[in-house]
Amino acid sequence: MQRDLSNQDISLKSRKNLEVTGVKKIKSLNEEEFLVQTILGLLQVEGENLEMVQLDLEKGILELSGKVNKVEYIQDNKKEKKKLFGNIFKWYIH
Repeated sequence: MQRDLSNQDISLKSRKNLEVTGVKKIKSLNEEEFLVQTILGLLQVEGENLEMVQLDLEKGILELSGKVNKVEYIQDNKKEKKKLFGNIFKWYIH
C-alpha cells in the first residue's frame, strides 16, 4: 500500500495514545522525546514513559503510548533557526 503524500493526521486519545500518519522516518527517540520526520515537517513529541507501539514506514503510521505533554512541528535545520532569530533581531533594532 502506498502512503498519501498530501495528508497527515495526528490523533491523541486521553493524552496516552498518539497515532501519527504521514511518517517518513524516526530521527531520534527515547522515553521523553520522539523526533519524527513527516511529510509536513519535523514533529517533536515530548512526554513521559513514551514507547513505540507500532511503526509501519511503508504505510507511514506511528503509534506511541505514554503520557504525552507536547506535540509540535519544529524547524529541522539549525541554519533556518539562525535565520529566523537573525530576522527577528534585525526587525527589533530597526
